[in-house]
Amino acid sequence: MGLLGMVIYFIFIFGVMYVMLIKPQKKRDMEIQNMQNSVKIGDMVLLNTGFYGKVVDIINDLFVIEMGLNKGVRIPIKKAAVMAIEQPNLVKGKAPVVVNEYEEDEDYDDDEYYDDDEYEDDEE
Repeated sequence: MGLLGMVIYFIFIFGVMYVMLIKPQKKRDMEIQNMQNSVKIGDMVLLNTGFYGKVVDIINDLFVIEMGLNKGVRIPIKKAAVMAIEQPNLVKGKAPVVVNEYEEDEDYDDDEYYDDDEYEDDEE
């Protein structure tokens, strides 16, 4: 078998790698490309930075995205920056409770950790 067996083995390994790795990645890339080409004016999109925006204009391979609550921020982005066409999940209701981590602890005693006499400047 020698050389012929080794060549057949390498061809088999390459075929398995193609089927397992390369072909699915090409399929995902094609799906993303089709999604990016299907974006139209008025769609809400999720960018690869995690920001949401509304498409207000399409110029060649650029989208002009409107962001922010005041709707005055318009940013040109590449089509490749769009990850998905989806609405942000904004649930109206109670605001999240913000916990202040730096509140005074009643059991905390400064004198326990710092000795003021140690840090006094000698002005003599």
